[in-house]
Amino acid sequence: MNNSLRFRNFKAAAVLLGTLTAISLSACATGPTASLPTNRSAQITHNCKPQESVRFSCELHDHRLLSMCASQGLATYKGLPKDNPGYAYLVVGTPVGVVQYSYPPNPYDYKQHFYKGVSAHVVPYLFVTSEKGEFFFFSEQDVSDPLGAGNWTPENLPEGWSINQKDKKRACARVLEFDNYFAAGVTHDSAWKDKERERSEAEKAKAKQP
Repeated sequence: MNNSLRFRNFKAAAVLLGTLTAISLSACATGPTASLPTNRSAQITHNCKPQESVRFSCELHDHRLLSMCASQGLATYKGLPKDNPGYAYLVVGTPVGVVQYSYPPNPYDYKQHFYKGVSAHVVPYLFVTSEKGEFFFFSEQDVSDPLGAGNWTPENLPEGWSINQKDKKRACARVLEFDNYFAAGVTHDSAWKDKERERSEAEKAKAKQP
């Protein structure tokens, strides 16, 4: 190969290398669109699992999320609430999906802790009880309450729970999700009232014993 041909080949290789370098630098500058970071905290409105229904969810005053999660068929079951094969639970977690507390420990035990009723103004409500008594109350009217939704009874919170907020009575700063059938599939509060009456009478009888 003569010097002239060798020079032409070298010049063509240099041009090709320059073109490939320019393309590579351009790709590095823009980066793949699929790997762009996303703000996951802005997307989360509850801490329920993908296969579950969200009955309601709200942001607490400390920015954590409080959600009532249930099995998909809980609200559509046609039999008596006591025979419902579904489950429900209350869960507190961070805005990035880290669950901190859930109650009851076994979601299938919700019938012993979740109760529904209707107020004198015909407003549906739901409350959740621990072994100490009612610790959370939520009403349909709470959704539009400018002071915040739901109420805590701090002294009855489940063991280990902490709400860490100045206004310990008001639970939620704002409602994020709400299902009009939030109380469907839950036992009527009369069952809880009967149980409380029996407990109160048993305590009074015990106190009277010498």
